[in-house]
Amino acid sequence: MEEREERRGGGSGGGDAPNHIASVGGTYAIQAKQVELLARPAEVPDLPEPSVISLIATGIPPEAGYIEIRGTQGVRITTGPLAVPPTSSDSTNGVEIIVSEDQNVTIQRGVLPEVDQKIEMTPEGITIDAGAGTLTIKSLTQITLSVAEGLSTITLGPEGITIKGLLVQIN
Repeated sequence: MEEREERRGGGSGGGDAPNHIASVGGTYAIQAKQVELLARPAEVPDLPEPSVISLIATGIPPEAGYIEIRGTQGVRITTGPLAVPPTSSDSTNGVEIIVSEDQNVTIQRGVLPEVDQKIEMTPEGITIDAGAGTLTIKSLTQITLSVAEGLSTITLGPEGITIKGLLVQIN
């Protein structure tokens, strides 16, 4: 394993190195009862930069890189202020994705707008875009199903059911 410390600036040296880089030609393993990675702002930041942890797997061909995350009881992913929602829970059983009330959850398949499929949860409601049609749930009191890029819609709400389209036919 090759390790090197990168130092910036001049002078007589000393102090902590700002970067630590390790390169291994084979497997690099860390084993412990618990492992924690923490990215935090510098104590005396030169420039305000975000704290970031990146997990990236590359391969040859590019499709050969992947990341595996497994918990025998569960996997919990949270985002929000430091204490809310809590990062751990003894009741986690399966996969949990939890965000604070003012944040979004997005699951997207594809990168081209005409073929994308997306499920999005926002403070305004839930949208399921199947590519050719969209289901929007603004609350438990209004649900809209839209197809053909909005040319035909069915809305269920407290006022009743509204059907709009170029041709409306009820059997």
